[in-house]
Amino acid sequence: MRSAVGTTEQYGYGQLAVRVTVAGRKITNVALASIQVAESYSASIAQQVIPMLRSEVLSAQSANINGISGASYTVAAYAASLQSALNKLHV
Repeated sequence: MRSAVGTTEQYGYGQLAVRVTVAGRKITNVALASIQVAESYSASIAQQVIPMLRSEVLSAQSANINGISGASYTVAAYAASLQSALNKLHV
């Protein structure tokens, strides 16, 4: 198994970076490597959205994930960081 951390992506309410773990070409785990949010409302959105994004990635096996209403900036930053991590792993 190999893992990599994607670029830290700025978004409307803070910044985040995603760590992805792969076995061969299969994504086996996705987690936040870091997150910083500007205020508590953004933190509560992230707490709700991040587990959904993780499920989306594990299901899709790529950074092409569906948007989540009300969290488009978070989704875009998550997907961008994830894609950069996958690129580092040549997946």
